[in-house]
Amino acid sequence: MLAGGIVEPGVGQPGAVSAYVAYSAGRTSRLFKVQGPADSPEVVELDAATTVDVSRFRGEVADDVKPALAEMERAGGRGAVAVPSSTWVTNVVRRHLRAVEAMEVD
Repeated sequence: MLAGGIVEPGVGQPGAVSAYVAYSAGRTSRLFKVQGPADSPEVVELDAATTVDVSRFRGEVADDVKPALAEMERAGGRGAVAVPSSTWVTNVVRRHLRAVEAMEVD
């Protein structure tokens, strides 16, 4: 996981996650973005020409989870952005690759 943020579920909300994951196998590498509700995030593969800019990724992650944080606070809760477990995020990508490409990834 290159960058990631999660707003934990609370106040009747599912929470939100945003993360960037690099997958490398030998001479090939792929970059994925995990984003959406924490209970069912979407995985999108980024274009092969995407420049890996961790600082930019961190800024985008913060922007992605900001609406969930604001919603939680509007509902009277106190939320914070935390770093999601890299194991959990990479498992989301593994399940995506298994479902979409029938690919098993270690």
